[in-house]
Amino acid sequence: MKRLLLVSALGLVLGVAPSLAGDSRATVAPSSSSPPTVSGTAQIGQSLTATSGSWSGDTPMTFTYAWERCDTSGANCTAVSGATSTVYTVASADGGHTLRVAVTATNASGTGTAESLQTATVTAASAPQNTAIPTITGTASVGSTLTATNGTWTGSTPITYAYAWERCAADGGSCAAIAGATAQTYVVAVADVGATLRVVVSATNPGGSGQATSAFVSASAVSAPKSTVAPVISGTPAQGDTLTSTLGTWTGGSLTYTYLWYRCDANETNCGEISGATASTYVATSSDVGKYLISIVVATNGAGSARANSNALGPVTTSTTTTTTTAPAPSGATKLPNGETSIPASDVPDSDRLLIASVKAAPPVIRGREPVTVTFKVLDANKYDVAGALVYVVALPYSWAKAGPEAATAADGTVGITVTPTRNMPRSGALVLFVRARTPSGSLLAGSSTRRLVQVRFRP
Repeated sequence: MKRLLLVSALGLVLGVAPSLAGDSRATVAPSSSSPPTVSGTAQIGQSLTATSGSWSGDTPMTFTYAWERCDTSGANCTAVSGATSTVYTVASADGGHTLRVAVTATNASGTGTAESLQTATVTAASAPQNTAIPTITGTASVGSTLTATNGTWTGSTPITYAYAWERCAADGGSCAAIAGATAQTYVVAVADVGATLRVVVSATNPGGSGQATSAFVSASAVSAPKSTVAPVISGTPAQGDTLTSTLGTWTGGSLTYTYLWYRCDANETNCGEISGATASTYVATSSDVGKYLISIVVATNGAGSARANSNALGPVTTSTTTTTTTAPAPSGATKLPNGETSIPASDVPDSDRLLIASVKAAPPVIRGREPVTVTFKVLDANKYDVAGALVYVVALPYSWAKAGPEAATAADGTVGITVTPTRNMPRSGALVLFVRARTPSGSLLAGSSTRRLVQVRFRP
């Protein structure tokens, strides 16, 4: 008992209330140490953003926001109904007033409230004013796409834009809105031929709206597609090999293309369409053996369609993979280190047709006006490499590129010829090469002389 009284007395001396249940710690309610802030432009239609400021007190702590509308001196503030988010969009009712935000912090010990400084006096948003009219880019021909620019505008941001395309008389009169043409782009229709087109751009912001009209463009008819350079098939006409067709060259503006492959007899007679063969490439099948193959390219635009036939390639053989033969090698034949047999061109009789067996371009795609070296491999009818065969190359069209002079093949039957594009070659497409291989003493057009068309792709 004496000991308990001693402890109680000591507690009174130290200013600590004794408790048989243990110590009790004090709690602290929220107190603002730095007021909330408001950022943004005090203008109708603009957004203001509040921060909670800095607070002391026990955590965790939660915050609520209440936006208030005040007079120009920051007094007589009233709560803005429903404005309880950190972000507030300035309304037309706020014009001529100032705004502030009251932040209430809450923790387990209580609450505290602090107000931000008032904003500047809210001003009205300035309506959009056009300073440079909209423009139209693109070719105004049937099937082509025109694109409108917004022009240049002043006024409060953000500004949104809407578009209305109009069809007018040739002299620019009698304009009428084109039904459904409310996008930034417009595809020229047949109904526009002979008329003029313009676009009306509407700009809108919280301060109002404004309109500006572009200059006129005259719509013209697009001509039907027309082939100027026929498609060309390249590849080896053998069962299992892949043949490739070029598009050829066309006029007629924006075109779409489809491919059709046909199997024919000699001289392109009795041709029949090959079912399902609608790609630019085609793999020869057993049904093609002994036949000739052609591709037909169909080009289409808003004015119609046109077809163009490729060269006939064939006859299709059963295979080109066999590189050996049972026929005895000529007396001048030599065995190469790679295992192939090479014969001189003088040993090839006129009764045996030479074969341009492979074509490789380096680089494989021409870029710009860079030269390309095309390597050809020449074999005889028995698949022997032919040394000393003369290979001649010419570009089609002739003005697109210049090829090196006729050159002789090496022991392995290969020869590289440099082809140099001219300034007349388009920026992209395919360069077609006519290739001829012959023996030095043979005829240019008959006997063992052979010809082939190949292509090299080019792009910018």
